[in-house]
Amino acid sequence: MAYTLNDLSWLFRKLQEHGIKGVVIGSTVIELALRRKSFEDDVDVFALEPSPLIEEDFYRSVAEREDWQVSYTALGTPKFIVKLPSGEEVIVEFYENIHDFYVPPEILEQAPKKSIGGVEIRVIRPEDYIVLKAKAAREPDIEDLRIIREYIDEGKLKIDERIVKRDIELLPEEEQGFVVNKLRELGFRV
Repeated sequence: MAYTLNDLSWLFRKLQEHGIKGVVIGSTVIELALRRKSFEDDVDVFALEPSPLIEEDFYRSVAEREDWQVSYTALGTPKFIVKLPSGEEVIVEFYENIHDFYVPPEILEQAPKKSIGGVEIRVIRPEDYIVLKAKAAREPDIEDLRIIREYIDEGKLKIDERIVKRDIELLPEEEQGFVVNKLRELGFRV
C-alpha cells in the first residue's frame, strides 16, 4: 500500500471536488515534515465539513460515485478505501470530536496550508501530532512517539517545544498532567 505525493495530491483534489474540507491529523503529518516522497500509512482527516457523523449518507454517496469502498473507523465514522491512479490503495479515515477523541479547535484553526502537487491542503504541525499521540497513549501511539523522538535526536525532524507546551494547555485541564508526564517519559522537554 505505498503511495506517492502525486497520489496524495490526486486524493485531496478528489475530496475537495466533492466538497469535503478537512485537516490532515495522522502520521502523514510527520512523513510530510520529513519530506518523504512515498507513504504507507492511512490518511487521517479531521473533517471540518460535512460532518462524517451527521452526513454519513453524503460520504457513502461520494464513495459510490468514485467507486471507492466505504467502511468505518473504530469510532464509527466513515473511512474510504480509495483505488489510486497508480493502482495502489489508500485508506482515508474521517474523524471529528466524538467520545474521547478530541482535537482542540485551535489546533485545527492554526493548521498551516501546504501545497502538494498544486493542491492546497491543511496539515497540523508535528508538534500538534506529538501532543495528540501522547494524549491517546495507546501502545502503538507510544511507539510512534519513540520513533519521532529518534528523528528529533538524529536531527531529521525539528520541533518547537513552545508549540508543544501551548498545545498541552489547549487540552482539558484533567488531561494536561498526564500528557506532560507521558512526553517527559519519552524524553520530550515540556
